[in-house]
Amino acid sequence: MMPFDTVFPDLAKNEVRVIHALDHHQLPKGAYLFREFYCHEPRCDCRRVLLQVYWAEGRRVAATINYAFEPPRAPFDDEPQMFLDPINPQSDVSDVLFDMFEKMIATDRAYHDRLVRHYEMWKRVVDDPAHPDHAKVRSEEHDDPSLRPAFPKEEPFRRAQPKVGPNEPCPCGSGKKHKRCCRP
Repeated sequence: MMPFDTVFPDLAKNEVRVIHALDHHQLPKGAYLFREFYCHEPRCDCRRVLLQVYWAEGRRVAATINYAFEPPRAPFDDEPQMFLDPINPQSDVSDVLFDMFEKMIATDRAYHDRLVRHYEMWKRVVDDPAHPDHAKVRSEEHDDPSLRPAFPKEEPFRRAQPKVGPNEPCPCGSGKKHKRCCRP
């Protein structure tokens, strides 16, 4: 994951979501900036954003929220659409900020659409080696075809000979059933 402002600093500055807590009983006074991070793996279609909520006055990350644009499909349908990311920084006010974000996404469709638009802009840069900003998000090693891709296509397993069933004659020629002879 890399910050959106790596490639689009002006747009990120103009469209950053900020919550100003002036008289909130659960949040320390100050500005809370929602900084967007997106996946930089080519051809990955994770369709999610990682939001680090930065408390400006405290000069630290107050919450890290992982938000998928659509509800998860099988086999991941047991995972939540949004959650506090357990492997990234959290604080004692993370739950409050998460609740605020949940309400914000539920009531402000334009914000959701903006995050999706930013994701699509980001992926165009990541997936196109000819894009002028591609080098900002990918190194030469990332695009080296000799390296194993992040999401390789697995070829199905093919047997050289047909599988010998347990009740078929053993291939060793003993005349016994395979399950009573050489079967492991």
